[in-house]
Amino acid sequence: MHAAICFLIFVLLALLQIKYQNKGMSPFEAHGTIILLFIVSSFVYSMALLAFIALLLRAHQQQLEALCFFTVLKHISLVSGALTCDLLLLILCPAFGYFVLIFCGVVILVRALLGSYQQILGRLLDVAATAVSSSMTNVSTNLNSTNQGGGDHTTTQIVSV
Repeated sequence: MHAAICFLIFVLLALLQIKYQNKGMSPFEAHGTIILLFIVSSFVYSMALLAFIALLLRAHQQQLEALCFFTVLKHISLVSGALTCDLLLLILCPAFGYFVLIFCGVVILVRALLGSYQQILGRLLDVAATAVSSSMTNVSTNLNSTNQGGGDHTTTQIVSV
């Protein structure tokens, strides 16, 4: 995946040079904000990819401790690489670039929701089980309480909702 992203970045940069070859202005003048975001995004992609590779090379030494960090770096590098490519597409073909930006955002959101579906469902079931067990404990303790006043021993039932 990273090889495809790097190849696509170089191809899009070459197309950007061809597009602005004979024009009077540079892409820095025409799309300054997008170029600045491209530089930041490509820097984040490069650093995350280098850290990902370094962690991958040392993965046999620290398997359990680095697993979460490994996953986070993998996702950061893929998202920033896709954003880098999309920012170049925004300069070359704005309509297609915005479509890809929205599509990738929706795909990332859906994937994150599906990936965390089991965790969310597990937490909701834990909360529901805790609420039901504490409610049952309150009902059973309230049913067993007695009024120990004068000589009359009657059982009072208190039910909490």
